[in-house]
Amino acid sequence: MKSFVLDNLYDEYNIKNLSFGILQDKLGDVYEKFVVNTLENKDYIASYRTSKSMKDWEFNLFSDILNGYNINCTNVNKITATDPVPVRMSHGLSKTDVIMTLNERDKFPISVKQSTAKKVAFAEFDVDTIVKEVGITDPQLIRLLKKHQTDASAKNFTKEEKESLTEKLKPIARNFVRWVITGSPVVSNDIRIPTMIVKFDINKNNNSLKSYKVYNIEEYIDSIMYDKHGNVKKGGFGTGLSWTYATGSKGKKIQFKA
Repeated sequence: MKSFVLDNLYDEYNIKNLSFGILQDKLGDVYEKFVVNTLENKDYIASYRTSKSMKDWEFNLFSDILNGYNINCTNVNKITATDPVPVRMSHGLSKTDVIMTLNERDKFPISVKQSTAKKVAFAEFDVDTIVKEVGITDPQLIRLLKKHQTDASAKNFTKEEKESLTEKLKPIARNFVRWVITGSPVVSNDIRIPTMIVKFDINKNNNSLKSYKVYNIEEYIDSIMYDKHGNVKKGGFGTGLSWTYATGSKGKKIQFKA
């Protein structure tokens, strides 16, 4: 997907000349800024208010975001967007990347994800933090989570332990997944908790944009937890998440991908 604005951002952030380690962070910055620029495009606002379509695909992105929030086009007079977002109460980074503000009043927190892989990392925490933020009190569940953290996988789990972890997570599975992708196990009005995810699919050969998709949080949770037939996915102990670890945190934290 070609975009003059996106090409300029790639040049501004020197994407073509970055090493792999730095590249992913900078691509994240690029796509956050791209969403900000798209939402603040006055031509798009005018076209959206009058229900006129535009040829460039960025206008479709703009429309998909507003439509995803069921925003009435006739009520949109001004849109501003910003990407600096305050940290969460736990001092962890907010899952919100961009805050869209309509008419200088109504705020909409958005998570922006970009990746060349099918699954991207959403959270990486030690079990003590997971237990505290999700509100887990079951001692057996806590023990199994800590074992997974220490072993960096379920390789040393017995069949009974795997089944137990799945059963113990079942009553809180949706809240658990919600926490992983938003930072809160429950629906929240906190602007640090995103209510929409914009996911960009990147070509791994040249880091160009292939496609994008806009999800509300419930849609994204469903895509993680259920297969195309509506059955709970077997992976991730009934959560649909990939449980792994990041380089340097093996045995200390669990990383979740979706």
